Amino acid sequence: MDSHGLLLFILWLAIAAGIVFFVRWLSGFLSKFKLPNDTRLLILIAFTGVLVIAALNFLWKQGNREPDPPVDAENTANPQKPRTELDLETYENTTYPALYGLRQDMLKQMDALHTFFGKVREWAEQMPEQRRFLQTIIDLRWSQQQQLRKAYQEIDRSRREFWLHYHTGEDRHVRTMFDDEAQRLQQRIQEALGDSREFQLAETEAIRDHLRDAETLLKAAKLPKPKKGQNLNTVFQPYSDQRRQTLLTTLTQRQETSITSNLGQLQHEETQIRTKLAYMVEYQKVNTDLLETTNDLILEWNKALIYNQYAQYRLLFAAEALEISVLLGITTESRDYAWLLKQLRELAPSILAQAEEERRVAAYSYNPEVDHSNRKSR
Repeated sequence: MDSHGLLLFILWLAIAAGIVFFVRWLSGFLSKFKLPNDTRLLILIAFTGVLVIAALNFLWKQGNREPDPPVDAENTANPQKPRTELDLETYENTTYPALYGLRQDMLKQMDALHTFFGKVREWAEQMPEQRRFLQTIIDLRWSQQQQLRKAYQEIDRSRREFWLHYHTGEDRHVRTMFDDEAQRLQQRIQEALGDSREFQLAETEAIRDHLRDAETLLKAAKLPKPKKGQNLNTVFQPYSDQRRQTLLTTLTQRQETSITSNLGQLQHEETQIRTKLAYMVEYQKVNTDLLETTNDLILEWNKALIYNQYAQYRLLFAAEALEISVLLGITTESRDYAWLLKQLRELAPSILAQAEEERRVAAYSYNPEVDHSNRKSR
């Protein structure tokens, strides 16, 4: 017998004893009055009956009362979800597992999108040359997020309405009605996830196009044609020293020696060219009669510098395109990633050679037998 049953037994004994004592006291009390025996017996039966009925009603209520559940000290110290929400999660998982699983898939996608928007600003700051491409991805994922959010709000509202009626109405009726609603919600989630996959396919295609553009840039030996009024040295934006070093370190860690060796050589030659240009500027300050000759030579070496930076830009842009594609979820085993990496490895030596050819033009520009006008036209 548990504590609840023992308490009921003691109450039974106490009430029975109380009724017996009350009947005896009432009988003695009524005997003091000159009442007919029938009247005295009737009063005694009436009071005793009322008392017995009240006692039985009290004992019946106590017998049907549920004992209080034990308090979970751990949950009290560490409050988690509201009890209603926790019950709904548990009920849905056990009673409608298909609906619960689909809804969890939806939540995972929404969480992933939330994480992306928390990181993409940092990526854009680190990789300014990828901002235009990242904006395309942002637009796609923003539309995907809005579509998922709208669908989820509709689904979550329906399940919470069900839970309200389940706890306040006829639970079997509510459950029967919600069986069909659960099927509709599953279909709604599947449609939302299907629409989400359409966005993902569009994103995959955008990444593929971006990697192809990086490959096209690798093979573009000539500088982009300047727009009207645009200088040659502004048709592209060279990478900053910090970003260039970061990419070079990443390539070194991945043991891409065929790429890093050519990039290293290009950086070394860029330093040499800048040293020569600085010397020419100082030289013409002293030798003012050679100002025109020095200016022509500076133009030649500036052109060599631009082609050197352009060569680095093409290699670094491709390396960065590979990096951003991985951050967006493309695996290194994917066909598009592997193809661009292969092209980058194979084309790096020829890109270095193209820059060195422009450097050679400047280095061998001296010819005293050719007059100034002919050298300029050449």
